Amino acid sequence: MNDIVEDTEDKEEIDDINEVKTDEIEIDKLSVEELVCELEESKKLQLEYLDHLQRLQAEFDNYKKIVDRQKKELIDYAHAGLITELIDVMENLERGIDSARDSKDPESIIKGMEMVYSSLEDILGSGGLEPIEAIGKKFDPHYHEAMMKSPSDEVPNNTVIEEFQRGYMIKKKVLRYAKVKVSTNSDNNINNNKR
Repeated sequence: MNDIVEDTEDKEEIDDINEVKTDEIEIDKLSVEELVCELEESKKLQLEYLDHLQRLQAEFDNYKKIVDRQKKELIDYAHAGLITELIDVMENLERGIDSARDSKDPESIIKGMEMVYSSLEDILGSGGLEPIEAIGKKFDPHYHEAMMKSPSDEVPNNTVIEEFQRGYMIKKKVLRYAKVKVSTNSDNNINNNKR
């Protein structure tokens, strides 16, 4: 009987072990199912992020194209306002030329030319154009280009004594250097020889 009891106990133990294994398998199945579900959710989320990223990239590319097009238009038409104002000056010059052909009065021609010059000067000045001061100023290579040197005892050494071509700046940037003649004087040459 002992054998039967032992067999029964063994059988119960085996059943318990089988039950535990079945539970573990079910738990493992649940875990695998949960993992598969999580994996699918992760893939779905990954695809959503990828789609969002691709949309953002496309939007950014479109934005860059729009900005490039606007920049090109801005460059192409940047001077449109200035050119529009210069049309009036050009038409005034045409009227002046027509008037000069028929006129016997040189004073009226000069007066008309002065008016056109003044109008042009105002337009360019409103755009920021400024003439560079030269005559009587100390030579400055940032604004002046020395074309000649000339001895002179009447002004200090390195002074601009003649302007061949006027220089211009726009908002402190030199557009064209003033082409000038610069003084040298004998006192400076003597001082330079002593050194």
